[in-house]
Amino acid sequence: MSSGRGLHFDGYFLLNEGWLDGAGGSTVRRVVDQPQQGQTQTSHFSGGTCSGAFDQTGGTVSADRGTLFEIDTIADGHALPRVLIAALEETSSPVCITTADLDAPGPTIVYVNPAYSQMTRRDRADVIGRSPRIMQGPLTDRSVLDRLRDDLSAGRPFSGETINYRADGEPFHIAWSIDPVLDDHGVATHYVATQRDVTAEVVAERVRLAEEGLDTALVDALGSPSDTEAALALLLDAVAVGAGRVAGYGTAEVTLRDPALGPLQASVGTSAESPANLEDTVEVRIPMTRVDGVTIGSITIGNLRADERNMIDRPSLNRVAERAAAVITGLAEYQRQRRTALRLQEAMLPRVDAAPDGFEIASRYLPGDVGVYVGGDWFDVIETATAIVLVVGDVSGHGIDAATTMARLQTLTAAEIRAGRPIDQIFDVLDRACRDDATMATMTLAMISTDSEDALIWSAGHLPPVRFGSDGATLVAVSPIPPLGHLRGEQPTATTTPLSDGESLLFFTDGLVERRGEPLPEGLDRLCAALGHAAGPLDDIVDSVIASRSAEDDTAVVAVRRHPSADEHEPPSPR
Repeated sequence: MSSGRGLHFDGYFLLNEGWLDGAGGSTVRRVVDQPQQGQTQTSHFSGGTCSGAFDQTGGTVSADRGTLFEIDTIADGHALPRVLIAALEETSSPVCITTADLDAPGPTIVYVNPAYSQMTRRDRADVIGRSPRIMQGPLTDRSVLDRLRDDLSAGRPFSGETINYRADGEPFHIAWSIDPVLDDHGVATHYVATQRDVTAEVVAERVRLAEEGLDTALVDALGSPSDTEAALALLLDAVAVGAGRVAGYGTAEVTLRDPALGPLQASVGTSAESPANLEDTVEVRIPMTRVDGVTIGSITIGNLRADERNMIDRPSLNRVAERAAAVITGLAEYQRQRRTALRLQEAMLPRVDAAPDGFEIASRYLPGDVGVYVGGDWFDVIETATAIVLVVGDVSGHGIDAATTMARLQTLTAAEIRAGRPIDQIFDVLDRACRDDATMATMTLAMISTDSEDALIWSAGHLPPVRFGSDGATLVAVSPIPPLGHLRGEQPTATTTPLSDGESLLFFTDGLVERRGEPLPEGLDRLCAALGHAAGPLDDIVDSVIASRSAEDDTAVVAVRRHPSADEHEPPSPR
């Protein structure tokens, strides 16, 4: 660095009006950036040696504001390597260098690199000699700018985040840091700002928090008393808060259009910022559509200024709306099932009315003959676009508490699968639900592909299924993780097993194989032996194995068989 006011490196000299001292003896190669329109144009910077006030053979160098010169050497011996300026030109990190004038009219830009021009959509010639305040606008956080001035005035580096504007007026989130460049006397001569467009990161974090809030609200709503209006209000409020968080501005309103979902039709949440004057405001409306294409309501972000509307990431709001539709529908399904479960024991579990073409499904639930009248065994069959999902589980304990947890797990599982959530996230949601209820549950989840002969199976402490067919019966060697409620972050591991034409998989709870005083492996061996010689309709096979159980405990069974064609078998309705 030179002791003069010019900021120069070995290779470049950033020349601003009155900064000619300190460059004597340097060889000028060329003008990298010409003066701005309306300023003096000098055309003889193509060699020669600078001395004093930049005099050279052929004329005197003009002090044109905002001109970037390329030079060979720095006379005072404090030059930085030429590779440094080359790095600034080539780096993908936006860099801006300004004067150190904090008093009005403030600092001026003396250098920006190509990455900065790309981020702001402003050519270098458009910003050299101008204030960096041209990047600011109505949404720029003034408190951050005040802190910036305080830090730089005190000689401290600065870092912060705010909203800046591109040349076309598009706002974007920016994170940047500013460091002073000091001369030999410790006085700041320039500021170097490194910047980063963090819009995508900000939006992604908002979406993550919104979805996490929806998951938590769904678990809480499912665990609330049988007050459907209060549960729905809790969930809709979480949707509004999440949507408002993703939008960042205005007010978020959630409106339901399907009376079957509940008596409450709307919930309103307000984001952190909204205009004081609501005149001339605009809104953004996003439909809440289920995966089956049915629209159940909408999310409206209102009371927006036009520039605030431009900051809203619509794809992210669409994602929140889709998730909201899934959890609201899931809550409604849970509430219906919960009311039914409290009336009739056998109505706690779903009915499989039909199987997809090429498959046969049979399911049973039988209560135990000993103990209280409601248990925690359950199963579910969910059809997706590419698979049949079979789930069987067992909540520890009996009674209404076990049945309520069972219904929560069943509804959460169905909602998460229909929302297309990854398996590890589904298990995490179910694990948190069990921990909230201070209970544990075992579960097996299987995805039977409708396009191939593969079946993927995940287990949380549950008994393995049996694969059986003309070649006999065998237990599928799954890789179980601990039961739900005790995962402690452990991720489920998929086991792949073939399910060829004519083969079947049978999933069950321990009531099918356990007998008092008998080791569990004996019960599993007995089941495999019975299925190894089984033939006929799947319903008859399931009835046969159910008849051999001890009848002391609840029992849930669901079985699937793959057929060569849809016409070969007409799948009977389960009983």
